[in-house]
Amino acid sequence: MDKDDDTQLLVRRAMAVVARNGGADPVARALRVWARLAGHLSPLIGEAGYCALYGRALRLVGDRHPGLTPRPSPQAIDALLSSLKENLSSIDPASADNANLALLDSFTGLLSGLIGEALTTRLLNTAWADEPEG
Repeated sequence: MDKDDDTQLLVRRAMAVVARNGGADPVARALRVWARLAGHLSPLIGEAGYCALYGRALRLVGDRHPGLTPRPSPQAIDALLSSLKENLSSIDPASADNANLALLDSFTGLLSGLIGEALTTRLLNTAWADEPEG
């Protein structure tokens, strides 16, 4: 198994649990996952660090997912989530799910490259562990 496979598997499991517990709206599910991730990571890397990492991930996947429009990275997580909501709401639900998964994969891959696979996996597990069925 590739080192990124573990984080991608965690992302997909988290999205599946949120889908089972959070209804059919892909935008609401995406925002829930990102908000939980922000709540656990921003105390460690700072709000600006989180937003910068998110902005880089968005630029990396934006070409493949036209609904995700890279903008100057907001320095507040609320602004970032608002922008994500606007982006995902502008496209069909299936495309929103695919775009969000690509963005999460890119974000966690970048995070893993910075802090290592083991710590990234631990942080993701912590961020999503208290989801029901987590």
